[in-house]
Amino acid sequence: MSHNPQRGFTLWELLVSLLVVGILLGFGVPSFLEFQRNNAITAAANDLVSGVMAARSQAVQLQVPVTLCASPDPTAATPVCSPSGAGSNGGFILWIDENGNTDANGVPILTDATDGNIAVDAGEVVLLAREAPGGTLNVFADSGYVAFGPNGRRRNVGGAGPGFSARNVLYCDERGNRATSGDVSTARVVRLEATGRGQVLRLVDEITPVVAALGAACP
Repeated sequence: MSHNPQRGFTLWELLVSLLVVGILLGFGVPSFLEFQRNNAITAAANDLVSGVMAARSQAVQLQVPVTLCASPDPTAATPVCSPSGAGSNGGFILWIDENGNTDANGVPILTDATDGNIAVDAGEVVLLAREAPGGTLNVFADSGYVAFGPNGRRRNVGGAGPGFSARNVLYCDERGNRATSGDVSTARVVRLEATGRGQVLRLVDEITPVVAALGAACP
């Protein structure tokens, strides 16, 4: 009678295998979480830059004021702006800040009281409503809106909100503004020029003075 040898792991082999798996998870899980956080914060900053570019483009194309603002509930039936940009966690709306009135030649009338007032009024069309990205992001800005005139340049709106278009928007999470690879920061800043163009700042040395200027509680 032949006997088939039993196959399997010994207790020692099982323990060694579990140890190896534990070591791999110890290195892999934190790296994966870091990768997810970096992707989320970069995506939020890039999303804002894309929104600003779209607002500027629409203002020039339609020859009307177009505004983008931080909003705590961008998909609401009547969305509202967050004047300081705080608490919105990155959500924003983009709309034609003009009620659609035109003269006999079809040229927009831009003298109505609600035109260009950085508030979504009756008759104004919301072009884009972007919800906050997943995860927890701290968002700080020197203003809660970016407004553009028909010439495509950033415009300030005195007497409404803080009275000026945003110049710097800071995104950070619980990691704060610390270096990861080289001098690349865990935080991001979207800098908006007077011409309406935006760029994402990624280096610690670039972001540090913005954090100080905004008085941001970015850990």
